[in-house]
Amino acid sequence: MTGRASGDGGPSAGTLLERAGEISAIADAFGAAADGEGRVVVVAGRAGIGKSSLLAESQRAARAGGFSVLTARASDLEREFAFGVARQLFERAVRRSPQWWAGAADQARAVFDEVPAAPGGIFEDVSQSVLHGLYWLVVNASADGPLLLTVDDLQLCDRSSLRFLSYLSRRLDGLPVVVVAGYRTAGQPPADAALDELVGDPATQLVQPQPLTLEAVTEVLRRRMGTYPAPEFAADCRRVTGGNPLLLDELARALQADGVRPDAASVAAIATLGPRAVSRTVLARLAHAGPQAIAVAQALAVIGDWEGVAMVEAVTGLDADEIEAATRTLLRAEILQPGSPLRFVHPLVRDAVYRELTPVESERRHLRVADVLRTMGRPDEQIAAHALALQPAGREWVVTVLRAAALIAVHRGAADDALAYLRRAVIEPAPDDVRPRLLQELGMSESLANEPVSAIEHLRAAYQLASAPADRGEIVGVLSRMLIFTNPPGEAVELLRQARATLPADFGDLHDALVAVELYAGHFGADDADAGERLSLVRVPGPGSGPGARMLAATAAWDRALTGAPMAGCVALARAALDDGVLVRADPWFMSIVAAGVLVLADEAGAADVWARMLADGLRNGSQLTVSGVRLWQGWNFLEWGALDEAAHALGQYETDTIRRGGQHESGMAYWAGFHTRLLVDRGDLAGARAAWGRAAPAAPGSDGDLLLRRAELEVLLAEGQWQQALEAADRLDAVRRRVVNPAWVPVAGLRARALAGLQRWSEATAAAESGVSAARQWGAPRTVGSALRVLAGVLDAAGSDSCLPVFDQAVGALADSPARLELARAEAGLGGALRRRGQAVAARPHLARAVELATACGADSVAGPAAAELRVAGGRPRQRALTGIEALTPSERRAVELAAAGRTNKAIAQELFVTPKTVEVHLSSAYRKLGVTSRGELAALWARVG
Repeated sequence: MTGRASGDGGPSAGTLLERAGEISAIADAFGAAADGEGRVVVVAGRAGIGKSSLLAESQRAARAGGFSVLTARASDLEREFAFGVARQLFERAVRRSPQWWAGAADQARAVFDEVPAAPGGIFEDVSQSVLHGLYWLVVNASADGPLLLTVDDLQLCDRSSLRFLSYLSRRLDGLPVVVVAGYRTAGQPPADAALDELVGDPATQLVQPQPLTLEAVTEVLRRRMGTYPAPEFAADCRRVTGGNPLLLDELARALQADGVRPDAASVAAIATLGPRAVSRTVLARLAHAGPQAIAVAQALAVIGDWEGVAMVEAVTGLDADEIEAATRTLLRAEILQPGSPLRFVHPLVRDAVYRELTPVESERRHLRVADVLRTMGRPDEQIAAHALALQPAGREWVVTVLRAAALIAVHRGAADDALAYLRRAVIEPAPDDVRPRLLQELGMSESLANEPVSAIEHLRAAYQLASAPADRGEIVGVLSRMLIFTNPPGEAVELLRQARATLPADFGDLHDALVAVELYAGHFGADDADAGERLSLVRVPGPGSGPGARMLAATAAWDRALTGAPMAGCVALARAALDDGVLVRADPWFMSIVAAGVLVLADEAGAADVWARMLADGLRNGSQLTVSGVRLWQGWNFLEWGALDEAAHALGQYETDTIRRGGQHESGMAYWAGFHTRLLVDRGDLAGARAAWGRAAPAAPGSDGDLLLRRAELEVLLAEGQWQQALEAADRLDAVRRRVVNPAWVPVAGLRARALAGLQRWSEATAAAESGVSAARQWGAPRTVGSALRVLAGVLDAAGSDSCLPVFDQAVGALADSPARLELARAEAGLGGALRRRGQAVAARPHLARAVELATACGADSVAGPAAAELRVAGGRPRQRALTGIEALTPSERRAVELAAAGRTNKAIAQELFVTPKTVEVHLSSAYRKLGVTSRGELAALWARVG
C-alpha cells in the first residue's frame, strides 16, 4: 500500500489506496505555505478510515519537500495535561534550537518549565501571553524555512492546546506554515468550542477520506490473504466493515488466522467476525503472545506511551530481559509499532487491551503506576493523570498531587485544564485545614475558566470556611466582581459590606479596594443613594499608595465625570490612579479600564497610548479577560474618535473572544451591543445596527450598560427617521439615568433635540439643544462641546434660521484640534450644507469636500454619502483621492509608523504591538502611500519633522 514519493514536496498520490484527492488537497496547502500563505488542514473521519496514514504521508512528503516537521498525538490519558500537545510539538525541538525563544516567544516558557508545586497564592490568568508566546515560537521556527505541524487524534487534544491551535490558525497569513490535524468523528459535532472553531473555520481545509470502494477492498484482501477474493466475499467484507481500512485489515487478519479462505462458501464466517474484528484479533494475538506480553501490553495501556524499562518493571514485576522479549513479541504481533517512544499501532488497539481490564484491575494498575511515579519523582501532572482514575479513598497524597497539578495548569495559562484536577480533589476527603483553600482554588479556576455559577458557589463556600482576613479579602475581591458581572449587583454590595465590617484596622488598602468595587456597583444598577457623597470625599492618592487607593480613585474619577464634576479634577484623579502602573498590574481588567475611560471622556490625546499599553500588558502578562476588556473599551475610544475600522476590529475581537470563552451572559455584552450598534449606524448599516442592539440581554435599569443600550436604540430610531418613537425613547432614557448628566457619555438633550426637530417642534428642539450645549460646556471636552454645538446648529438650520451658520462655525472650531475626526466631518458637512442652502455654493464646497474626505477616511458612509451628494448639488465634485498626510493615518498605522521611524524591524514592531508580521506590513504599506514616502529612511526623516 505504499508507493514512490513525488518530487515536488507534496504527498504522493500513489502512496495510499484511493486517497489521491485527499493527498492533493494537502499538497496544495504545502504549495501555498511555500509561498508564505499558511494553511490548516483537518483530516476528519471515523476511527480507522486512514487519518493517521494520511498524516504520516504528509510528514514524509513535507520532509522530502524541505519542510521542518513537528508532530504530536493526543491521547485520552493526557487530555488534562496543560498544553500537553503543544509540549509534544515543541519540547524536543526547542532544546535543539534555543534561538526559537527570541522575542515574544519567551512568554511561552511557562509551558515547558517544570513549575514548583507549592500550593497557595491567588490564581492569575496568563493564558493570553502563553498563546501569544507559542504563536511567536511558530514564527521563529518557520523563519528559516517552511514548517509542518501535525496533530493526530485532535478530538482527544487537551483544551489549552486546542486554544493554541485555534489562535494560531487565525494568524497564519504570511507564514510558511501548514497545520495538518487528524480528527476522529463519531457522527456528532465537536463538543469543545475551540475544537468547533478550528474544525468549522471556513478557512480550514476539511479533508474527509471516504470508505474504500469494492475494488480497493478486493486489493486489501488480496494483499492480506495472498489471493484474490471471490466477488461476493469481498462485497460482504465491505458491507460488514463499511469500507473502513483498519476494520477491513483486522477482519482479513482474523479470517486468515481462522483459516478462512476468501471464497463464496466462506461468506457466512464474515458476519460473526466483522463487528468485533479489532478487539477479537488484538486479544487473539495477545493470547498467542504469552502472559508476559499480555502483562506488558496491559501496563502500557495504563501507563500511556513508553516511559522506560524501569517503569514497566515496577508495574509488571518483570525484569528487563523479560520486558525486552515481550516488547519484541508485541512488535511482531503488530500490537506495538516501532519507534521512539514505543506505542500502540492505533488507539483502537490500545482501547481493546484496556477494556479487557476489569474496573478493579484498572484501578489497581493506575494506583500502582501513580505510586511508582511518585517514587521516581515524576511531575505532579503526570501522577495526577492516574490519580483521576482512582475512586475517593481518603488518600491525602491524591489531594496534594491534584492541587499541585492544577496550579501548574494555571501557571501555564490553562485554568480550564485545572478544573478536572480540582473537582476530583474536592470529592476526596481532605484535611480540615486544606479544604477552605481547595475550595478557593476551585472557585478561582472556575472564574478564570468563565464558569460563574459554580465559581460563585465554591467561592462562597470558601469564604464561609476561611478564617484569615487576607484569605477572606482575596476571596471577596474575586467573588464580588463575579456577582457584579453576572448577578443582581445588590448581592455584591451586601457581601462587600459584610466583608469590610470584619476587616482588621491594619488592612486599610484592602478596605479601600472593597469600597471601590462597592461604590462602583451603582454603575451596574445597585442602589447608590449615598455613593456620590462618599465618592466626593475621595482625594488624589499620594505617591506610593497601594492598589486599593488607586481603585478608589478610579471609581471616584468615573463617577464624578458622569455626574457633573469639573473635568480637570476628574482627569487628575484618573491619572493618579494610573500612575506608576500599580493599578494596571493589580487590576488590569476592571478599575484600570474605568480610569482610562475618564481620559477618553476628556478627549485626552494620551488615552490611545494608555489603551495600547494596557493591551500590550494584558497580552504580555497574560489575561484573556484583560485583553477582551481593553479591546471593548478601546473600541469605544476609536468609535468616539471616528476611527470606525479600528473600532470594528477591536469590538469584533471582543465579541469573538467573549463568545469563545462562553461569556455571552456577562454584562459586558450590553456595552458591546451599545457601542457596536452606534458603529453600524455610523456606517449606514441600519439593519445590522438593529440586529446588534438586540444581541444583549436587558441590563439593570439605570446601569451604564442600560444607558448605552437605550442610547443605541435612540440612535437607530433617529437614523430611521422614526421621530415620535425616538422622542419616547429619549423620555425613557431620561427617566432612568439617575445622577448621570455628562453628555460625553450619554447626550440625552442632544438626542431629544434631534427627535423634536424631526417632529418640527422647533422651540422645544432649540431649548433641548441649548441645554445640551450648556451641559457640554460644563464638562468642557472639545468633542463634547463641538458635537453639542453641531446639534444646535442643525436644529436652527432645519428651522430655517440663519443663526445656524455662526454656531456651525463654532462647532468646526471646537473640533478642529479634537481627535474626533468623524464629529469634525459631521460639523463640516452641516456647515457646507447650510451655506449651500443659503445660496453660498462656492463657500460651501471646501467644507463639503473636507467632510467627504474625513468621513470616507473614517469609513462613515452615513456621513460621506449625503455630504458627497450635497457637494454635487453645490457644483463641486467629490475628489477620488483618499485623504493623505498624518491625519489620514489610523491609530494602528500611526503606532506602526512611530516604531518604524525609530528603526524597528517589521518583526520587532509586530512583537511590540502584538500583531502578526503581515499586519505590520499592511499598516506600513498603507502609511507609506498616505505619507508619500517610499523607504524607511524617508519615513524617519518625515517623522522627525512632523511626528
